[in-house]
Amino acid sequence: MYYQVHIWKGLRTPYISAHQINKAEKLTGIWKWTTWLLVISLILSGIAAYFGIGNDALSKLIYDTTSSEFQTIKGLFAIGQVIQSTLATAILIFLPALIFWVFTDIEYGKLVVVQLFVTAIFMIEKMITLPMQFYFGLDSASSPFALGVLTQYITDYQLIAHFFGEISLFSIWAMIIQYKYLRVITEKSPKLILLIIISIHLLIWIFTAVFSYIKFEVLF
Repeated sequence: MYYQVHIWKGLRTPYISAHQINKAEKLTGIWKWTTWLLVISLILSGIAAYFGIGNDALSKLIYDTTSSEFQTIKGLFAIGQVIQSTLATAILIFLPALIFWVFTDIEYGKLVVVQLFVTAIFMIEKMITLPMQFYFGLDSASSPFALGVLTQYITDYQLIAHFFGEISLFSIWAMIIQYKYLRVITEKSPKLILLIIISIHLLIWIFTAVFSYIKFEVLF
């Protein structure tokens, strides 16, 4: 029996897809969807870079550089944004799958398939939030789908706001998808599965929050 990866079907019917993956002896479509998600990530980050989304910190350099120097810096910054986003997408697909593989008895390819579903969720989040960032000037800590906005009313400490800004409805959806699939395709206890999922996402949230904080507050 073989299983062909279908992202939308995998998100709509996780229970059915999980059983199909569990029984599958061969997986097809992994590299096709990996390529598609990387391309989508590249396009979205390219759009963001083109419209200057996320480069507010560069405004500090306007009066310290010439016009040509400033445009060069903006171009390099945009290239860096695109590379960073594409690499982050690749890491999101393969690294959590590797961690799950270490702690479970599941074939690595099946875990990559699960992460393709998770990555698709975050691509959907980017597609939805990108127009909001452009029209309303929202930063990564101010998404209406995350806890960052609420946190900013409680504290002025930006690192905390960035951390809770990573905890969104989409990240919770991703965790639920991971849990539903892993509950079916592994014999490990539900508590262990949940612990691994929460630990991975905590690390992602912490790393992303610290990176965002340093990028905006220290780099320039």
